[in-house]
Amino acid sequence: MRTALVLGGGMAGLLAARVLNDHADDVIVLEPDDIEPDRPRQRRGVPQSAHAHILLGRGRQILDDLFPGLFDEMIGDGAELLDFERDGGWYADGLRRVAVPGDDMLSMTRPFLEWHLCRAVLALPRVRSLRARVAGLTFTAGRVDGVRIARVDDSGAGGPDGSERLAADLVVDATGRSSRLGDWLREGGFEAPPRRRVGSDIGYATCLFRREPGQRLAGVRAAHSTRTLRSGKPGASSLSPVEDGRWIALTTGFADDRPGRCYDEFVARCLADVPPMRELVRDCEPLGDVAVYRFPASVRRDFHLLERFPAGLVALGDAVASFNPVYGQGMTAAALHAEALDQWLRSAPDLRRPAGPYFRKVTAVVDNAWKTSAEQDLLLPHVAGKLTVSQKAQLYVRDRLTDGCITDMEVHRMFLDVVNMRTGPQALRRPSILLRALRAPRRRSALPSGR
Repeated sequence: MRTALVLGGGMAGLLAARVLNDHADDVIVLEPDDIEPDRPRQRRGVPQSAHAHILLGRGRQILDDLFPGLFDEMIGDGAELLDFERDGGWYADGLRRVAVPGDDMLSMTRPFLEWHLCRAVLALPRVRSLRARVAGLTFTAGRVDGVRIARVDDSGAGGPDGSERLAADLVVDATGRSSRLGDWLREGGFEAPPRRRVGSDIGYATCLFRREPGQRLAGVRAAHSTRTLRSGKPGASSLSPVEDGRWIALTTGFADDRPGRCYDEFVARCLADVPPMRELVRDCEPLGDVAVYRFPASVRRDFHLLERFPAGLVALGDAVASFNPVYGQGMTAAALHAEALDQWLRSAPDLRRPAGPYFRKVTAVVDNAWKTSAEQDLLLPHVAGKLTVSQKAQLYVRDRLTDGCITDMEVHRMFLDVVNMRTGPQALRRPSILLRALRAPRRRSALPSGR
């Protein structure tokens, strides 16, 4: 392959460029934002970057394979390595889940991670970036053979006409949930992929706080709290240490319970939450305003259902599917898509034919993530309305599994494997796991409130 074009310089695009470095002579990342700043900063094209992000276990494994030594570099620059058992407090409806040994996580802000990743990608011998907006695709004999672009200057301004053409053997759409690929396909005489949408209407509020060296809050260095329907108002909160001596704290709510920008409201939500969140707002100094973000719906584009699709084109990341961010799947799903792209290219495919095998691999990734997040959102009252018998059964099973995580280490371990995308959600339906979870409610009542 001579030339590959990656549309988008976010996490998905950078991971695609890393993979393509092994398969193409020239890889060009097209992105209107400046992705080569001299320090980490929030990009205009990533409005959610002010909020807490997590690279789940499977995503971290993939990045470690693609970028040996990158995580050590980030730890040296201030990222925090946390031990799940020693440092974490994981809560469900105010009750602390049993600790599971043998797992860890790396905590940092999204701009910090993306900056380090971008530097590593653009240091590769066959990758370069170009500030440009993509105006459309170009087609020849039923295949995509390039894109039309408008270059962008340092101020972010650029011509809208897209008269300049870049040729390519493969075009990768990594432009995110706002991808215009459906429109571009129709312009080329193809159908847009069918879309599925599950409205969640979740809102986020995030605030940074000063962190003292070695500081722990209620005995932990990181906390994650979920509230199920049984608590009255479903949602989640989290806090974790990040670079530059800071805590990042987040709280969420759905529909009419979405949090706002008011700091006093943020404090009130934390004071009504689990012990680490209460201690945070009592003892730590805020370092800025509260940032908010609204996520209306999970969306997936089912490319595998198209009967006709042009050769020379693939999509990955949020351009394929974007999920409710409370589950933290986005960056890891993008890493799994990049892994699928690498596997497909290593099979020496004929690039004159559509990338069906690639999209089938990606569909399996999307299906698993969709079952864990979007299908669970269907059970929310403001989404589902009156629950059907089948949905009530799903909710009962989910509640039993939640209870099991509080007292049974094996149930919690399997839950973490699913959440970290190391295995599929069907693992939580194994008879042995369900049996252990069904026993949990009798033991759950013995736990003191707030433990």
